[in-house]
Amino acid sequence: MKGIYILANILLFIIILPKYLMVHSQNALKEPLATLWNIDNEDIPKYVNIEKNLSKVDEILKPFLDNDNFAGTSIDVIQNMVFVYTLNFSRAEQIKNLIEIRPYVNFLNFTQVINSTTNLNSIFEKISNSVKNYKTMGFTGYVSVKVNNIVIASCDEYKNNPGNSAFINAIKIYYPIFTYYYCSQTYNNPPSTSNTMLENRNNLDKIMLTGEGINIFSKIRRSKTTCSAGFLARDRDQQSINYIATAGHCRVGPDDFYYFRPWNSDRITDLGTKSINFLNLIDFQLIYINNNNIKPKPSIRNTDAGPGQYRELVIHDDIAVTSIGAHLCSSGFVTHVKCGYVETLNGFNAFEEIFHANVFVVGLLTIIGDSGGPIFSYHEDLLRVSLNGILSAGFSDYVIGGISSVATLSSIFDIAKNISLVIAD
Repeated sequence: MKGIYILANILLFIIILPKYLMVHSQNALKEPLATLWNIDNEDIPKYVNIEKNLSKVDEILKPFLDNDNFAGTSIDVIQNMVFVYTLNFSRAEQIKNLIEIRPYVNFLNFTQVINSTTNLNSIFEKISNSVKNYKTMGFTGYVSVKVNNIVIASCDEYKNNPGNSAFINAIKIYYPIFTYYYCSQTYNNPPSTSNTMLENRNNLDKIMLTGEGINIFSKIRRSKTTCSAGFLARDRDQQSINYIATAGHCRVGPDDFYYFRPWNSDRITDLGTKSINFLNLIDFQLIYINNNNIKPKPSIRNTDAGPGQYRELVIHDDIAVTSIGAHLCSSGFVTHVKCGYVETLNGFNAFEEIFHANVFVVGLLTIIGDSGGPIFSYHEDLLRVSLNGILSAGFSDYVIGGISSVATLSSIFDIAKNISLVIAD
């Protein structure tokens, strides 16, 4: 009897195992956007269209929301809803009855909050001005419409830094929400990549996609750092000059040597030694491509995608997201492609004497080596994407996730006026 029981279990295991492996294989090959929304890959276009419709409703609604009776909006793709953070429900009823809004009422959820946009913006401005007075190890600050408060994020390891402590004590009177990440956990234990053994590198070493690695090396200082390629740019006056954009803080020194390093490879190829750095104004730099053997493409690397999926994402345009709660994705040398939700369209980064305003903040786990990589949103066909900016900074750990800051294309082009984005034909 015992033998029959064991045999039955063996047979059951043989029957179940292929299905178990198939399910887990499918999960492993889920597109990042499907992972974010917890849906199947084939449902992504449907939800991208839902998000597109919600963003349209959000844009129609916003002009009617004054800053004293409301506190912003956010969209939720899974619930197919625009949340309207409201202090005055009498005013909300008036808005719902407007001719322009009436067709979209079923998409609106008016939610009670206590702080108005006017109040939140006033506090945020005071905190932004305060952080400029301190030499800190790094903060990201932003207005969170979802929690109806100011969020101040940093690494837990920086708490005892004198500048950090002084800044924290100075702004406690405003009662912001402090969020601390155990950053050393991610820095010291970078995630392993899933496709290391699946690729033939020989055909890819000279084709440069955004999201690939850039090694920056200083022979004099004998130091090296790794960042990611953000986008391909071209000089407006001299069309033969091409640049690769990345984060400004990636620069090591004036004697830097730049090298292209593909995903999953130790092989590097010379890019050149010249760059234009804008770090004091925005976290951005342009690297001249001096090697004619390098073939840059206006596409984003996504080769972790499974068979039949889009392993190369075409940069089609630079249309920016306009709704909190919309998706944005990154492609970076270390963590590859990941997606998260927009937390704010206007935050700040502060590090030592450097202060950068007008950054997007996204709920993305990114770590050292991803800096400078492209930040983008998908079109419904999943092949084309809209470039929104490049990764500037982030705080992450494996328990609570992370947030990442985006230097937006609009901010970049306001300063680097002599370049244009190269998009796919």
